[in-house]
Amino acid sequence: MAAAQVVITPVFVELGARQRATSISITLSEKARGPLRLQTELLRWAQDLNGDPVTEPTDELVVTPPIAELQPGATQLFRLALRSARPASDELAYRLILEDVGEPTPGANLGPGMTINFRMRYDLPVMVAPLGKVENHLRWKPCPAVAAAPAPAASFANPRGPEACVRLLNDGNRRVKVQTLTLAGEGWQQALSLKEGENVLAGAEREWRVPLVAGQSGVTRGLQVQTARGETLQAEAGGF
Repeated sequence: MAAAQVVITPVFVELGARQRATSISITLSEKARGPLRLQTELLRWAQDLNGDPVTEPTDELVVTPPIAELQPGATQLFRLALRSARPASDELAYRLILEDVGEPTPGANLGPGMTINFRMRYDLPVMVAPLGKVENHLRWKPCPAVAAAPAPAASFANPRGPEACVRLLNDGNRRVKVQTLTLAGEGWQQALSLKEGENVLAGAEREWRVPLVAGQSGVTRGLQVQTARGETLQAEAGGF
């Protein structure tokens, strides 16, 4: 990861089921205008129905040093460790925040008395692998869909088409990165491709609204998921 002359390795932190600790390397370019003072924060990571992060402070991990100052050209190692040696049955998800708490970096001068200053904040996912074999188990159920809406009077805009709404529960023990959702109904199929792929954490629920073409019923009978790993997973109906 490179931003504001900072390189972070790795940007996605993973610990094995029996791994207690790992390190993150941060290098500040020798061309930086001044030192970088970073303060750390650890958060437990969950998701809402839209996939947005829901976080809260946690003491399940510890990072050392908790604060560090890097001079231009310097590299700092942050050591991240679990407090407990007990492996979890499900993958655990956290966020490591590295926030610049030093003097703001001078930015663009927009005129007399108008200057933009920058402070950087780096947000890294931290995953702790589950104990034992990885199990993929997805469940789905319908959620309230949006019916087709007529175009406004005297408007040449196309009317909004019907949608099917589905809620997916990751009932497995590891995150699943969804690349494509394929819905099936009575005599029809409709796929929703997620350009970058979207993670569903273990135990999390996600909701998607899938545009349908004219004539397709919004009643969904089945749901199939293609993952970023190339897997094809058949989700089971109901159960939550």
